[in-house]
Formats: sequence, C-alpha cells, structure tokens
Amino acid sequence: MLFKRFSVLICPILLFLILEIIFYFYNIVLILIALPVCLLLLVFVLKLLIKEKIATRTFFYLSFPPVLFFCANFGLLFLTGPGFLKHIVILSFALILAVYLENTYLFFYRPLHYPPYALENLAGLFNLLIFFYWIVNLNALHVFLNLPLWLLSLVLIAVLSLILGQFFWINKIKQKIRFAYLLIINIIILEFFWVLAFLPANFYVGAIILTIVFYFLWGVFKLKLIGQLNRKSFLRYLAIASALLFVIIFTSAWI
Repeated sequence: MLFKRFSVLICPILLFLILEIIFYFYNIVLILIALPVCLLLLVFVLKLLIKEKIATRTFFYLSFPPVLFFCANFGLLFLTGPGFLKHIVILSFALILAVYLENTYLFFYRPLHYPPYALENLAGLFNLLIFFYWIVNLNALHVFLNLPLWLLSLVLIAVLSLILGQFFWINKIKQKIRFAYLLIINIIILEFFWVLAFLPANFYVGAIILTIVFYFLWGVFKLKLIGQLNRKSFLRYLAIASALLFVIIFTSAWI
C-alpha cells in the first residue's frame, strides 16, 4: 500500500526528469529508448493503482487518457523548440498526471477522502487537453511531413472515439443512442478539421479553433444525454464558444 501511495508522486517526477533529459540532448537513440520505457512505467503505475484486470473496461477507460496525454505531449515537445516553453509543457504534464494519479488512488484505496465526481470532472479537462494536443500534432504532421489528410483523419477519429467512449462510460451513459451522438460529433469535427487544413492559419490557431468547436459540441451533447439540456444552458455554451472564437479569429496572425 505504501509503495502505491508513493508511486503517485514518483511516476510524474521520473517522467518529468526523463523528458527533461532526452529533450535536452535531443539524441534520437535516447528518444527511441526513452519512449517505450516511459510508456511501460506509466502503464505499470496505472495497473498498480487501478484494482481491475487489464482486460476490463474500467482499467481501459481509466488508463488510456494518461497514455494518450503522454504521447501527445511527447509529440508537442518536438514542436516547441528549445526554450522556456518546453519546460512549461513538461512541468504541466507532470502536474496534471500527478493530480490524475492522486484521484485514482483515492478512488480505489481512500474512498472516504475521494472528492465526489473528481475523476468525472478531471476527465473533462483531461480530454480537452488531449484533444487539443493531438490536433496540434496532427496539423504539424500535415504541414511539416505533408502526410495525407485521410490518414490523419483516421487517427483523429480513433482518438476522438476513445475520448467520447470514456465520457459515456465515466458518466454511466448506456443508451444505444450514444453511438449516434458519437457518429455525429466525429463527422462534424472531421469536417472542421478538413476545412481548417486549407485555411491560411498556423497549426496552433487551427487546433484552438477546433478545440473550441469540440468544447461546444461536447458540452451540449453531454447535457442532452444526461437530460439537463435547456435553452439557458445551450445559450451559455454558445456564448462562451462564440466569444472564444471571436477572440481567436480576430487576434491571431493569419498566414
């Protein structure tokens, strides 16, 4: 039990140090060795904390967000270049991971100290960050490596389906209609992804715009599925999304 408690702190610290070291030296051999080591360490700690077998939905839906988040951060670090921003990205990853592991530990081993709906609320923030980071990476792959949009679209659909699947699971939404919502959100996001790929904007601006669209769709459909959607809540999401889009569109430098 004591080892599990300390693993919540040790894992983020080790990953923080490993990422700082490999992106300080930028050695390709070191990077290729460190990536699987980091993933194995992360999966090992998650298996240690989650009291479920690996081949279960509970383990899958609680473990894949940190793994996706780590992979997205790993790709993002190649784009930030040398400088202070890289350290901010690594530090923020370690802190967010520590919060997630802490709540996972409390949920399984200290239920009396577990804040109600902590994992559900944290999953929302986690998935928004995962979505944004992955869109940045996909846009960068299209710009720098000229990878075809159809291939990147498949990756986007896979990541988005995982995010939405976890949302359905963690909020205990079991209606069959959830698959229709998953399909609709995938189609809308995919259309915006293709449109933004042809606009004269850098990949950060495109990723922010698409994340705002995703935030609006996710918020509205979430309320609809849990039976809490009304005119006031819809207008609130619409106002927030519109204001954010206005700020981004009219303050960003377009190529």
